[in-house]
Amino acid sequence: MSEAEVDFSQVDHKLEQLYPQMEKHLLQLLSYPSVEAPSAGTGAPFGQAVADALSYCLELAESLGLPTTNADGYLGTADMRGSSPELVGVLSHLDVVPANANDWQTPPFSPQVRDGRIYGRGALDDKGPLIASLYAGIALRDTINHPLTKTVRFMFGCNEESGFGCLKYYLQHHQPPSIGFSPDAEFPLIIGEKGICHFVLSSSWQSVQGAPLQICQITAGSAINIVPDRAEAVLELNGAELPDAAPQISLTREGNLLHIKATGKAAHASTPEEGDNALARLLAFLAQLPLEPSGASCYIRTLARLFADSCFGASLGVASEDEVSRLTVIPSVLKLDAKGGTLRCDMRFPVTHTGDSYQQQLSSLAAQYQMQLQILELQEPMYAGTDNPVAKKLLQAYRDYTGDLSEPLVIGGGTYAKALPGFLAFGPEFAHTPKLCHQANEYITQKDLLDAAKIYSRAIYALAR
Repeated sequence: MSEAEVDFSQVDHKLEQLYPQMEKHLLQLLSYPSVEAPSAGTGAPFGQAVADALSYCLELAESLGLPTTNADGYLGTADMRGSSPELVGVLSHLDVVPANANDWQTPPFSPQVRDGRIYGRGALDDKGPLIASLYAGIALRDTINHPLTKTVRFMFGCNEESGFGCLKYYLQHHQPPSIGFSPDAEFPLIIGEKGICHFVLSSSWQSVQGAPLQICQITAGSAINIVPDRAEAVLELNGAELPDAAPQISLTREGNLLHIKATGKAAHASTPEEGDNALARLLAFLAQLPLEPSGASCYIRTLARLFADSCFGASLGVASEDEVSRLTVIPSVLKLDAKGGTLRCDMRFPVTHTGDSYQQQLSSLAAQYQMQLQILELQEPMYAGTDNPVAKKLLQAYRDYTGDLSEPLVIGGGTYAKALPGFLAFGPEFAHTPKLCHQANEYITQKDLLDAAKIYSRAIYALAR
């Protein structure tokens, strides 16, 4: 049977019938606080909450009639078997970034439906798309009157947000699908992803006692791929006068200690221009204070200088762009005490460049300022182009349902698609979707969840028929 002979109106109707069940299971999945944590033993390499979310997901797949496997808690799979063993993959993830409950209208792991929106950490990134794609496969299976040619493997990763260790482990023990998509980005389709370099700039020093204005401690940021919306420093006054406050900077004195808090707006590191970096603001404020010369103050002033401009890397000397993408870099997580400081940074570089040149530039920079450089992760960029066969099928699936002829995108985010040849990132965010990934009060609308499932059913069929 050809694609044209498949009546997708029947598939869509089936998904509409299944929608209450789909939403119910999404709400249950959202209740698991699946933020990566230290290993909880065998079967829980990323913490018990992540392992519990994976167990729930696999039990759900089995209840829907799909055989499952659990790769030691790193990644789970559920197969919708076709007439051949050739695999098409749909790769989602169960882990989520941390959520500060104080910033949410309702607790982030007590999901709620309000005004047509499903609220909860992971609703958009990536539990909602996981459920949508899974049910897309079920609706397709239950509606068409013939088996698909290829076997569809739904893959549930467990630490996409912090390094793809789950997928690396899986690939050491299993053969991956040759083609597929990751429902973890934007529609209409992602054909390019910038390179990612996560690095650390650190320094150590001897503590200085009794200085008039001395830095004791700085804490900022929760994850390397999030623009920090809070940053706090503690200074010892030792007779120094209280400095003047500044916009989005608050000062609180407790005895001999001065607490300085900077606020901003969180954003995903792939789009830092949409946020307001509280750490950069704090560094700039501290650098202007009459701090006693010391290792700590030199380190702070250096960081303030390096991250003083925008998020496009000019002060770092790494600014660059090509026809479709531009470099971004942010200071994300800073920990500083009397003995030293460690700054974690996130850099996204153009799709036509390679990581080696940036690594060399960062090494020279660190040496110039007498800091230590550590490269935590280096992902080369990916660029498929519009002539890619998988791209053509996915884009057509989107256009068939929506009628929207928008061109595919190049993004700064790093999805699973970058790690698997033949994979591309595909939805669930529509052009009208607010940028809610990694944000407080994250949600997916009920309509977008259902629409994404309908698009995914067409995509799965196009790849697996």
